[in-house]
Parts: sequence; C-alpha cells; structure tokens
Amino acid sequence: MSGRSLLTDIIFVNMLQWLNKYKVWIICGFMALSASFYYRYDLVDWLRELTGFSLPEDPRPAGVSDLEWCYTNYHEEISEIATEYEMPYEYLMALIVLECSGNKPAGHRFEKGVFNQLKKVRDGKQKKFENIHQQDLQDCDDDCLANLATSWGPFQIMGYKVIPMGINITDLRDDDQAARHAVEWIKKEYSRFLVKKKWRDAFHYHNTGDRFPLSGRSRTHDPYYVSDGIKYMKYFESKRQKGKSSSIGDS
Repeated sequence: MSGRSLLTDIIFVNMLQWLNKYKVWIICGFMALSASFYYRYDLVDWLRELTGFSLPEDPRPAGVSDLEWCYTNYHEEISEIATEYEMPYEYLMALIVLECSGNKPAGHRFEKGVFNQLKKVRDGKQKKFENIHQQDLQDCDDDCLANLATSWGPFQIMGYKVIPMGINITDLRDDDQAARHAVEWIKKEYSRFLVKKKWRDAFHYHNTGDRFPLSGRSRTHDPYYVSDGIKYMKYFESKRQKGKSSSIGDS
C-alpha cells in the first residue's frame, strides 16, 4: 500500500469517527436549518417585532427605475416649487435622482471629512471652513457638528448650509420643507448658471462647489454625475410635455 493511500484511509477513518461522535449535533443543526428555511417569513416577522425594525410602508415596486420613482414621489411638489421660485423643473428633478435616487424620505449621508473640518474650526485649530467661522460654531457640541456634517433632503444639502441661510437644522431635516429650503439655497447660490442654461456648471457646482472644469474632466464623486444629470433632464422634459399635451387633449 502506498503512502498516499494510507494517508487517505487515515483521513477517511478519522472523518467517520468525527461524524459518529458529533452526529447528534449535526442532525440537530440540519433540522434547525431546515426549520428556519421553512418558517423564514415567520422568523423575520418575529425579529422585526422584537427589534422594532420595519420596512417603509410603500417601498419601491419591483422594476421601477429611479426616474420613474422620482416622478411618482416628487412631480407635484417640485412643479409647485419650481413655478414659485422660477426655477427649471427638469433640472431640479434630475438633481433629485442624482442625490437620492428619487426616494422619499430621501435619507441622509454623514460626511466624516466635513465633521473633522468643522471640529477644527470650532476648536480654533482652523480659521474657517468655506464661509463657516469659529463664532458660528461656538455653541455647537459634537452631536450638533454631526448634524451640520450630514447632507439632508432630496437635494442632499449639507447641514452647515443652514448657518448662512438663517434657518435651523430641523428645517432642513423636515421632509415636508426640505425641498423648498433647498431650492431657496440653489436659487441664491448658483441660479446664474441656470438662467443661462449652463447645466454642466450647475450640476458640477451643486456637487463640488465649483464650475465645470475647463479641462473637461469632472471632479464630482461620480464621474458621470454631470452627464447623467443632463440626460435625466431630457427625460423629465419629455414627461412634462406629455403631461401638458394630455391636459390640452382632456380640455
């Protein structure tokens, strides 16, 4: 008998001995897994009830794109706001898709890097962050800084923007008011690009705080952010035109 065959036999015998020793546990484990699979829905419901976790009441239906979902969730609200502030509806809707995929509530994103910068300003280790100075943060603890370092609402406006806007962070976190406050900020901050229909500059400014680079290379977190935004604008322009045609036909 070769050395390899002997080694194989030894391994096989040891494996049989191990299986025989732990067969009760193996059988119990298999039965537990089988039961968990069979009762998986009941088990998940029990865990949700135990932890208090629940899914959104109206999750996105399967197969619905970000564009369609955004139209469903925001069309009426943004149509009203765009008319009130004389802002381009198509741009605002495209921006929502880019920033929160059309979800409502939009959710929020904490930016650790921004938090660290704001903390340095508050603690006197840095002169300023954008237009935020130490006196703006003197009454701000770390929880407050975390809110200011988080982006909120369908346009994902950074929390620290509320300081020059003269509003409270709770206003930006309010799902019913977040879009309106964000459009007010957009109008004051970079509507000059929108009036001239400089869409590339507008999208790039919203994401980075700078115009689209002369080099032609976007500095957005997603390299396709600007080009996708312009593409999404065409979709919403088409949807709006169809809506107007339908209204005329009905009348």
